[in-house]
Amino acid sequence: MRILGFVFAIAVFGQEAFQVGSLPAERVVVYQGGYFPRLGALPSGELLAFFKTGAAHIGKGGRASMSRSADGGRTWSEPVTVFDRPNADDGIVASGIARDGSVMVAAVSYTWNGDRYTTEGWIARTWFQRSRDGGRTWSEPVEVNVKPLDWAYPFGHILEEPDGSLLLSGYGGPLPITPERPQASFVVRSRDGGKTWGDLVRIAPGHNEITMAKRRDGSILAMMRTVDGARLNASISGDGGRTWSAPAQVTQDREHPADLLRLANGDLLLTFGQRNKPFGVQAMRSRDDGATWERDSRVVLAFDGDHSDLGYPVTIERRDGRLVTVYYIVYGERDSEGLKGIASKNAFTKAIIWTPPRSWKH
Repeated sequence: MRILGFVFAIAVFGQEAFQVGSLPAERVVVYQGGYFPRLGALPSGELLAFFKTGAAHIGKGGRASMSRSADGGRTWSEPVTVFDRPNADDGIVASGIARDGSVMVAAVSYTWNGDRYTTEGWIARTWFQRSRDGGRTWSEPVEVNVKPLDWAYPFGHILEEPDGSLLLSGYGGPLPITPERPQASFVVRSRDGGKTWGDLVRIAPGHNEITMAKRRDGSILAMMRTVDGARLNASISGDGGRTWSAPAQVTQDREHPADLLRLANGDLLLTFGQRNKPFGVQAMRSRDDGATWERDSRVVLAFDGDHSDLGYPVTIERRDGRLVTVYYIVYGERDSEGLKGIASKNAFTKAIIWTPPRSWKH
């Protein structure tokens, strides 16, 4: 573990400039070789981090693993496998904590013909699991019905509605994948605690990695990555995810994917990967439920990347008001397709423990 000191600076991306103030934080390594993390806080305060292990960026040895922290993110246990299907690349990429304290996760399992990655025989399936004992044991995986889509990749937060129904977000589309048949972000619903799923609603074509958060009035805010430009767009549903507003731009190109968190003071926190220099993770807040974002007072949480293979942050708020953000980063040499195993050696899942700047206080 080491302490970070963020110095005052001015950063400029395209036509957008913002200030970065002094923000001390703690940085720890959760696991070397972990990708695409998720993070949850149990009612006890214990933290659970999920990430893919066992393979590089893409690889049939990938499995969904979990580590836990009993000290607010400072130290982490050795990972254990939660989900692993044979001959497939697996990872937990959506999660949530239900009102009864149970842990909900959704895993993607995708595969293809042969060992080297190809689109031939490619298929992605979504699975749901639940733990009622803090992640020590898990229910049998249930495949999520994503009809009429041919493939689906879950992503983001699993929300529990006031009536007890569950909403799972993700993205998917038809096969074969062609420009004329675009992928789209979606939400799918369960009315029996995750035993069965259906009623899929497409949110927006041309969008993929997505996260959701409840607004104060009960509506749902979704933040989605665009296929073209890789920026974040927002959409709102006022009827429980059945219909959605037209997407509106929030970030610049190559700033993705998003995580949304309702802070204890009522603000919304947006954390996202920064794929422009300085490569890393950044955050900004909204005081009006996502109608506007304070772009000129964004916070740089990590700037330790030497290229864009990083990000996928997720943040929780501890009982003491400090925030914990997990993300992954690949250093040095990399294989963009993740086939040679280089990236798995240089990949790290990290945690940043930080306090919101004083300027964010009401």
